[in-house]
Amino acid sequence: MYNDLLLNRIVAPTDADDQVIQDLIDEIEELDNLLSPEAQALIRGLRPHIVTDDVYEDIDERASFGDRMADKLATFAGSWTFILCFGGLMVVWIIVNGVLGGQAFDPFPFILLNLTLSTLAALQAPVILMAQNRQSAKDRAVAQNDFQVNLKNEVEIADLHRKIDGLTDALTVQSKMVNALVEARRKELNATVRLIENARAEHSSAIGR
Repeated sequence: MYNDLLLNRIVAPTDADDQVIQDLIDEIEELDNLLSPEAQALIRGLRPHIVTDDVYEDIDERASFGDRMADKLATFAGSWTFILCFGGLMVVWIIVNGVLGGQAFDPFPFILLNLTLSTLAALQAPVILMAQNRQSAKDRAVAQNDFQVNLKNEVEIADLHRKIDGLTDALTVQSKMVNALVEARRKELNATVRLIENARAEHSSAIGR
């Protein structure tokens, strides 16, 4: 079993392996008793497979260029670096246009700056939503993986309980057998002692006569 687990960790799992694991988990979910023979057969089939998976790595590998850009832009837009840089740009914009006066490219009330801010907000909102949707997908995948791990732990614990119960019953039977043998041996020794005492008594009586 341990060789199978080691080999399963070394060899990259395939889609077929993932489907096998999912089918086994679906069948286990439908069982009412994890200690039944059917459950034991499914547990033996699930045991060699590793259900733990690096969900984030798998999702990042399948991500498109747009998805990766959305993540990076959302990360940058939600940082103090973006806030400070954009705030500094606005301050420079206002100061430069205030100093230039009538020759300013965006004189007061800074209509071009307002248009830029509106455009940035309009573009930033869907990018952030895209990043949030990807994060939600990651969270769902992590929750599904956690469920599979917890389910495998549950069936393994149930199998261990079954084995421990079997060992406990075997030890109980063996203890009863040992106690019966000890009691029989004790009775045998008591009978032997009584026979010896009777023999001695008879011998003593014979000598006294």
